[in-house]
Amino acid sequence: MSILGWLSAPTPGRGVWLAGERDGWERVEYAVLAADARAVAADLAARGVGRGDVVAIALPGSRDGLAALYGAWAAGACATMLPVPGYGAGAEYTAHTAAILEQARPAVTFADAESAPLLEGVAQVSEVRRDGVGVETLVEPGGVAVLQFTSGTTRSPRAIQVTWDNIVSNFGVLYRWMEWKDGDGMASWLPFNHDMGLLACVMTAARQGDLWLMRPDQFIRGPERWLSCLGPGKASHAGSPSFGFGYVARRVRPEQWAELDLSGWRSAIVGGEVPDPGALRAFAAAAAPAGFDPAGIHPAYGLAENTSAVTAGAVGRPGRVVRPDWERMQFGEPVHVVETGLLLPPADAVTSEAGDGAGWLAGQGWPIPVDEVEVRIADGEGKPLPEGSLGEIVITGRSVAVGYVGDEPFDGLLHTGDAGFVHDGDLYVLGRMGDSLKVRARTVYVEDLEFKAREAAGLNRLAVVSMSDRGRPGIAVFAEAEPGPWADKVNQALRTELGPDPEIAVIAGEHGLICRTSSGKPQRRVMWQLWSAGKLPGTRLS
Repeated sequence: MSILGWLSAPTPGRGVWLAGERDGWERVEYAVLAADARAVAADLAARGVGRGDVVAIALPGSRDGLAALYGAWAAGACATMLPVPGYGAGAEYTAHTAAILEQARPAVTFADAESAPLLEGVAQVSEVRRDGVGVETLVEPGGVAVLQFTSGTTRSPRAIQVTWDNIVSNFGVLYRWMEWKDGDGMASWLPFNHDMGLLACVMTAARQGDLWLMRPDQFIRGPERWLSCLGPGKASHAGSPSFGFGYVARRVRPEQWAELDLSGWRSAIVGGEVPDPGALRAFAAAAAPAGFDPAGIHPAYGLAENTSAVTAGAVGRPGRVVRPDWERMQFGEPVHVVETGLLLPPADAVTSEAGDGAGWLAGQGWPIPVDEVEVRIADGEGKPLPEGSLGEIVITGRSVAVGYVGDEPFDGLLHTGDAGFVHDGDLYVLGRMGDSLKVRARTVYVEDLEFKAREAAGLNRLAVVSMSDRGRPGIAVFAEAEPGPWADKVNQALRTELGPDPEIAVIAGEHGLICRTSSGKPQRRVMWQLWSAGKLPGTRLS
């Protein structure tokens, strides 16, 4: 399918609904957005921007943001979506964005009035001009469509090269999951620079379905506005990390639920992090009186290195959960499943399965041949493991991106760095193996945490390794030092950075506690495996 075909033949009567600052919506038809994009493409062409160039875009969910994205593509350029500053943004945002721009080397950087001052001295910022005469003919795009940067606040973001072929393939996977029909709509609060927000939501324009867009800060202030977009005559589909569904369950009041009709909401894709069964159960229970069908909840697994989507729960089949024996779990060995159950059992079922979600994992489906995605579980040397064994998730297929800028290409084979296993036809994901973790759908790299931990402790012989604590993200801080007050300082510094959710373990030990390569770098994956198996010595201080 053509992702840009709508720019030449926009569907009359359909378009994008943009959330107002506090309330209300602005509707912009696709015919108007197509003219906007063509005008931006003409402006870029006049600046000499075309195939092989990169256009960086620091704009929130807005008409200008859509015009800049599709205008860059209409000019044949590659787009990279920059993060937009959140509350209290300052030097850290500027440094992070500067690191992105250093790799992207954009020919033009578009930014709004909020982002522009923070980019002063980092980039020459331009305003989006969509009032000129647009190009008549779209430029044939280059091979790379998007430079997708790893999310989070890391000082060393990595640029993933996503091709047009990757996007076309993955787009088909996403919309098969949703069983998309002509005339369906999408509602999203996810940022444009998130792979799920960009591919699964913003690019609904390619399907010419109505699209309701909110910014993340608007969602936080009023999650009921997101729900109000879903229902008969509006959007049929939406996606969010599980923490978003949990947030809705906590924040939306009973009287607000009573005013909603969610009977037309057909699919709720849950991605961006390891799904939390407890949060999804809480949401389903809260939304039931509004007519929401819990069968529409589909826990999914994806990552930007595979464009976005990898697997999701099968349509029409109830989601499943398992509770493994966490004490006996070891990398490369069979996983002992203690209990199994349904993610969302019938309302009248007398059961405690999954409960608040603690210790349970949600199944995230398995690909089918039409998806052109293959998944296997591999040992530390990349060799396939028997079904039911814990290992690294390895992916092949058309959706696998080219690779990171400046690194060896993936060549269609992606070692994800995520640990998981297969049980009864479902993939179960534990999370990252040593080098990073997902916290509320943002990727946090342990090198950043290590820097902060060393500063707080005043120690150099210290290493941070990401862990999975019974399916929840966590980290372990290993220090070759005597126990002391430094441990509390480390815990406090990392808790400030990560928030209340992840488990933080601080371990002190003798010289040799930290496994290192011959060049002195921490062997985080090795330490992840040893720690998971209870084979690393040391005294846990917190």
